[in-house]
Amino acid sequence: MIRHGEAAKSPTDDDPGLTALGHQQAERLADQLNVRYPAGRGVRLMSSPKSRARETAEPIASLWQKPLEQLNDVIEIPSPEGISLAQRGDWIQAFLKSSWSDLTITQDTWRSGIISALKSIETRPTNNSDRADTTLVFCHFMVINAVIAEIRQDTRIAQFRPDYTSQTRLSLDDDVLTIVELGQERHAPHSIR
Repeated sequence: MIRHGEAAKSPTDDDPGLTALGHQQAERLADQLNVRYPAGRGVRLMSSPKSRARETAEPIASLWQKPLEQLNDVIEIPSPEGISLAQRGDWIQAFLKSSWSDLTITQDTWRSGIISALKSIETRPTNNSDRADTTLVFCHFMVINAVIAEIRQDTRIAQFRPDYTSQTRLSLDDDVLTIVELGQERHAPHSIR
């Protein structure tokens, strides 16, 4: 699971793309991924439908000439009803200090959908005829934390603070997700959207 690059935060745009720095981060990530997975052999690319995740994945998809498949289940957490886009940042910051047991029904369904999607990746149809041993999923801070909390069976929302373009490695064996390696953490505070 790869967190998107730095997004152009906005109280009025519910789908901001990357900043100039975010695009640079995506290019550096593509270079790193190409070293780890030369020419993308055996790798499948999937992304949240949000612009910031797709834009983070596009440099490596272009380099490898591979399709970037949309995975709707790894979209960012939905805000509670009545929370405006301008209030979302404050809600997220408060939410990070709460528990997964505080989710609304919509958010609980979102979280369950993420886990189900990850467990079913190997069986999902693909546009690519190559066999994939590895799937890179470009997604969001809260998605990654939801998965790590589920694996750890930990009720805390904030499991760790994945940095922009950090790579959290998971393994799936017999329908069981395990943590191989947490991604690089960001130690300087930044707003989560």
